[in-house]
Amino acid sequence: METAAGFLALAAALLAAAVAILRANARDRAVRRAILADCSDVLEAAETSVARSGYGVLRGVHRGRRAALTPIADALAFRKLPQLWLAATLLEQNDGRPSIEIIRRPGDADAFTGGAGLPLSVRPPAEWPQDTSVRVSPGALALLGSLGPVLAEALADDRLKAITVSPRGVRIVRQAAQGLRGSYVLFRETRFDEARVDPSTARAALDLAAAIADHVQAHDQADLHEAA
Repeated sequence: METAAGFLALAAALLAAAVAILRANARDRAVRRAILADCSDVLEAAETSVARSGYGVLRGVHRGRRAALTPIADALAFRKLPQLWLAATLLEQNDGRPSIEIIRRPGDADAFTGGAGLPLSVRPPAEWPQDTSVRVSPGALALLGSLGPVLAEALADDRLKAITVSPRGVRIVRQAAQGLRGSYVLFRETRFDEARVDPSTARAALDLAAAIADHVQAHDQADLHEAA
C-alpha cells in the first residue's frame, strides 16, 4: 500500500510539473505573439502575423512605403545578456541600386546581418563612431558618401545596431529590450525586461528608415537623370 501511495504521489507531482511547464510555455508564446501589440497605430493599415520564431510581426504602410516591423531575439553572444532587436523595413524595389550594410559594434554572433557577402569593406568616416563596420557592393561609394552626413547623428545613438540599404529597400535594426539577468544567468532563459515593444522605439526606427529611403530615392533619381 505504501509503495502504491508513493507511486501515486510521484505521478501526481510529475503531472503537476508537466501542467506547469505547458502553462508557462503557453504564456511565453502569448507574450511573443503580442510583442508588438502596442505598435499597431505606428503603421497604416497594420496587419499582424506570427513568424517562425513565435514573435508577432507587424506589416503595413509608413509614409507611402510598404513597411514591416520584425522582432529579432539574439541570445548568441557569449557572456552577454540576450538582446531583443526590432527590424524596421521599408520596401522599395530598385534592381540597379547598390548595397550598403553598416553595423555598430559588430560581433561574430550578430543574428541579423546580411552584409558578410558584400565584397568591399570601407573605413567609417571620421565623424562616425569608429567601432562601426561598413561593407558595400561595387558602385556604392557615391551613395555611401552622400549618406555620411545624414547618418552621423543617427549612429551616435547606442541603441542603433544596423542600417542596410539594398535593391529591395532600407532596413534599420534598433535595440528594443535587454534580457533579464536572473533568468538568463540561472536558467539560460531568454526573457526580456519589457514584455512589449514601446511604440516610440518603432517610430524612431521607421522614421530613420524613411529619412534614409528618401535620400536614397533622390540619389537614385539623380543617377537616372545623369544617365539620360
